[in-house]
Amino acid sequence: MATTPSVLIVGAGPAGLILSIILRQNGITVRIIDKEQTYRPGSRGSGIQPRTLELYDILGVLPAIREVAEPIPSMARYEPGKIEPTSTARISEWVDPTPDVPHANALNLNQDDHEGILRAHLQTLSCSVELGSELRKFEHFPDQVVAHIIKTDSEGNEVEETTTFGWLVGTDGAHSVVRKQLGFSFLGETRTEQQIALGDIIIEEGVNPGLWHSWSVPSKFIALRSGGSTGKKFMFAYTGRPEHVADKTITRDEFIQDFYAITGRNDVKFGPTTWLSNYRPNLRMVDKMRDGRVLIAGDAAHCHSPTGGQGLNSSVQDAANLGWKLALVQKGLATPALLDTYGEERLRVIAQMLQLTTELFHKTFSHLIAESKSDDSGWKRSRNMAMLGINYCGSSIIQEDADTVAGSAYSEAEGQRVQAAFRAPDAPGLVPLGSVHAPTTLFALFSASLHTVLLFGSDAPGHARVLEVVGQFPEESVRVVKVLPHGHSISGPTGSALVLEDREGHAYNGYKLQPDELTVVVVRPDGVVGAVVHDTEGVEQYFQKIFI
Repeated sequence: MATTPSVLIVGAGPAGLILSIILRQNGITVRIIDKEQTYRPGSRGSGIQPRTLELYDILGVLPAIREVAEPIPSMARYEPGKIEPTSTARISEWVDPTPDVPHANALNLNQDDHEGILRAHLQTLSCSVELGSELRKFEHFPDQVVAHIIKTDSEGNEVEETTTFGWLVGTDGAHSVVRKQLGFSFLGETRTEQQIALGDIIIEEGVNPGLWHSWSVPSKFIALRSGGSTGKKFMFAYTGRPEHVADKTITRDEFIQDFYAITGRNDVKFGPTTWLSNYRPNLRMVDKMRDGRVLIAGDAAHCHSPTGGQGLNSSVQDAANLGWKLALVQKGLATPALLDTYGEERLRVIAQMLQLTTELFHKTFSHLIAESKSDDSGWKRSRNMAMLGINYCGSSIIQEDADTVAGSAYSEAEGQRVQAAFRAPDAPGLVPLGSVHAPTTLFALFSASLHTVLLFGSDAPGHARVLEVVGQFPEESVRVVKVLPHGHSISGPTGSALVLEDREGHAYNGYKLQPDELTVVVVRPDGVVGAVVHDTEGVEQYFQKIFI
């Protein structure tokens, strides 16, 4: 007889899929359901930011993403009736990858294709999305959650099911049933005056799929976002429709008629639409993300303007933060109090993200419609949008020290010495000591199911003491990696530690550490540095905050 999964995840968008992947990589049983009968079509959020690409590298998802994703194209702006653009601007400046930031630039991938890759990866972990299954209500208790699910087949027949789970996570979007039943506040505003018609449409000829395209006339704006440099599917965003129809979903014929009228480009030949929607910017967030054994993530906890490419990526980062913590609690290796740090860490980040994306929304839409046609500043995105500086400074489980520079949640930490609360940099060119094996990278060593303790410096006695302390904690949840400077040999005990030679110097250079200084960098399963310490006391203090 099959056992009931430990965690029920409601909603199979990016947040739910990534959370499922992380939990399965931790050996936690999962059931992920979605009320829709088919997978949602639509380009929707297409930008995958560098911070998310780093997580995908750690999770093993990145190769499949890179096979089909492309760099973010430039935006071409046009005068009505003109075939050639008046200007072409990059949304974000190209940044050359470095050893410590190998995924320096965002990628463009339609959300439906993106989700398909995540579902395929989840299937390799013996878990699949269950469509046509809707959570209607639940009761939660100190030791369990009872979920009432309606399963609907393709002919509309319904079967009611009541099942008990250890945990429930709502990743069920802005209209979240889970959030509403919990009674969480969802404070903010809805911009009813700023309706945006959205959709995917095939364009047979007339525009270059290697670019994004935009036209503006007084009070009206149209943008076409390509799904790829060789495809014909474009997502359109159209604002400024007449007030009496602005709140209604646009039809294909209405869009084409308005497109020709606004752009003067009757040479553009359209095919069918594959998805149509009407969007009103919602700028909202909750003030907590957990109530006992029930949690929320992604759009269920926050929604915001589409500008800046932060929404999908923030949802994925919610899942990354929650996944490893929930896994440790379910395994009995941490107390449920660890889950309180999920909201503690993420709400600070989401609050600033909401502020940034709202400001960017005004800049992009209001500015581009009203200002000079030759001014492309409305498309410019700051480097903060890459999310590489997002941090959890002030978290109760971060072992901060005098070197930690506390800033805003969206700080720029690139180029600084490795710091607790910030992302852990990558480093290639690491070779097992005395081996002829191909070099590896730190991202390849990091794991969603392990804390990785990096030992830097050639102080063998110091390393031995750290190994002794780390040995007190669960072996299946902590891995030690000794990173020796190039040309150094090992003289002390290594225990179960993996010993690597920094043959190309990227680890010491990227982390800005001295070869003769003992430094311990503890990297959490979500790729965040939990501690940068120089003695065993700091290591012990950090892990005492995590494990029972």
